[in-house]
Amino acid sequence: METEKTDRLVKSVRRGPFRTGVHAFLTGKTWQGIVRHKMLYLLLLPAIVLICIFCYAPMFGVIIAFQDYRLLEGVFGSEFIGFKMFYKILFDPESASYLEFRNTIYISLIRICTNFPIILIFTLLLREIHNRRARGFVQAVAYVPYFISWISIGGMSYNLFAVDGGILNQVLAAFGKEPITWYSEEKYWWAILTISSLWKGMGWSTLIYMSSLGSIDEELYDACVIDGGGRFRQMVTVTLPGIMNVIMLQIILDVGGIMSDNYDQILAMVNGSQSLNNVTRVVGTLEYEAIIGGSQYSKATAYSLLRGLIGMVLVLMANRVAKNSDNEGIL
Repeated sequence: METEKTDRLVKSVRRGPFRTGVHAFLTGKTWQGIVRHKMLYLLLLPAIVLICIFCYAPMFGVIIAFQDYRLLEGVFGSEFIGFKMFYKILFDPESASYLEFRNTIYISLIRICTNFPIILIFTLLLREIHNRRARGFVQAVAYVPYFISWISIGGMSYNLFAVDGGILNQVLAAFGKEPITWYSEEKYWWAILTISSLWKGMGWSTLIYMSSLGSIDEELYDACVIDGGGRFRQMVTVTLPGIMNVIMLQIILDVGGIMSDNYDQILAMVNGSQSLNNVTRVVGTLEYEAIIGGSQYSKATAYSLLRGLIGMVLVLMANRVAKNSDNEGIL
């Protein structure tokens, strides 16, 4: 009997989760499980309804990207133009947006290459604080900025970078230095955007890593100590391997989010400075201008869909690389 169960389990694993799920659905096992646990599914129903309304129903609007959409004519009355809008975005010299795509990719790569290792190192150091109150205090301080909106951070940054009366320029003046016109100097802003995103998101990312640290068996640390391992060796041989799956998951999601430019951050912090366009105009800027400036809903939807497709391809590629390197992927 046990052998038969094992054989069925092995076959289901070989089929993969998708095929196994389809097989269970077709044979009625899915519905049997729903009936058996109907109260749990009833509690889950409101969340499913909200997800369908706010996540899946809007996907119907993707068709706008393939239309010359007119607000008064609606989706069913607007002219179908196929991939014309995508060709215009990518290849039309008058409408091509290479600068915005370049800035989006550069800013995202800088964030990944700097924020990811800093947050990971911060988490590992936080793990080494054995006083639980001190650790909780540090983690809470790092987590608070996550709840501050970018609009509020934009106001704070203006008080920090203003030419007249800005905190940084006052500090420079105290040391006899000339004030810097921060909102006219392009060279500072990729660093400013990266540091501010790190400050705001560090607490949330740290929380994810800290929750995964709780699943590591403490006996592994004891065994490492018995073998003569110090804190650094414990960190390298026990902690890092213990959270490697979470690290790979975070890397995959970060790679998939390369085209996500956090335009709300840029809109709030740049303060409308035209002098910074060469480094702060991103794909989100084009979407915003298409909607607010000209009611070009088809163009804005095409930009958004293109970003989503690029992100999906990057996620699949990163997932394949993770699996080929003997780590778990997300698919």
